[in-house]
Amino acid sequence: MQTALVAPPATGTLRPFWYRATRVALALCPLIAVHLALFAIPFVEFTVWSVVAIFVVTRITGLGITAGFHRYFSHHSFKTSRWFQFLLAVAGCTALQKGPLWWVAHHRLHHKHSDTPADPHSPVVNGFFHGHVGWLFTRDLMKPDERPVRDLAKYPELVWLDRLWMIPGILLAAACFAVLGWNGLIYGFCLSVVLVFQVTFAVNSIGHLFGKQRFDTGEGSRNNLVLGYLAMGDGWHNNHHRAPYSARHGFAWYEFDVCYRFIRLLARLGLVWGVKEPPAELRFGRVAHEPEAKAEPVAGSS
Repeated sequence: MQTALVAPPATGTLRPFWYRATRVALALCPLIAVHLALFAIPFVEFTVWSVVAIFVVTRITGLGITAGFHRYFSHHSFKTSRWFQFLLAVAGCTALQKGPLWWVAHHRLHHKHSDTPADPHSPVVNGFFHGHVGWLFTRDLMKPDERPVRDLAKYPELVWLDRLWMIPGILLAAACFAVLGWNGLIYGFCLSVVLVFQVTFAVNSIGHLFGKQRFDTGEGSRNNLVLGYLAMGDGWHNNHHRAPYSARHGFAWYEFDVCYRFIRLLARLGLVWGVKEPPAELRFGRVAHEPEAKAEPVAGSS
């Protein structure tokens, strides 16, 4: 089923660039603000507490995206309770990449139409800049189509959070300022959010242009060594496109997957269960350039 998010309208019907840019600025004003806040870095001392704050906040925001928005909400790679599901959504929102329904809708369309004109952010079709961030300017971010996420829209708390997605981030920023002052706000929150944003979007761009393809998945997804570590395992992107339902993205022994280890820790604590694994022959990296297996359908993604 084609949706309003699948492809931008024909060139002749596009709104002027200034109009789209204004809409994007309104939709992503907190994310734009944290990028602009980095101009204050020369005026704020960098201390050992800055390092601690960056590490803590990037774990919260990064795992909120990788474990929450990506592996749980987008692909249902594991199961959890309704209250912990909400906590995962809150953690994802602290990254300021908008709400869970918005994020998941675009990601599911990316998998359904990967590296075709209907892919929301294909660098293969439209170039690196478009795949990284330019795609945000080609669609109306204020009114996303929620049909691809019917399975999530049945939870009122997720719908509410999707509309008020900036609140968790603002609260986390306030906490950083309360604990460490300007150091906590600029380094602990703003820099951390920018780093997580750039790495996440690099998976969309770099992850489809540079790296190795272990599996022939019919599109440009690649395993990128640097992104594999920086993106907490999401950079093993070709593995992910081969088995999108899997909670584990790092298949070979050297493909360390921080997010998967985190999910396994949650399983040991009884907070999640039903963690999905790739077939053994894929996990040990024995299969090269194998035709893509049919992914498990995701409810509401058609």
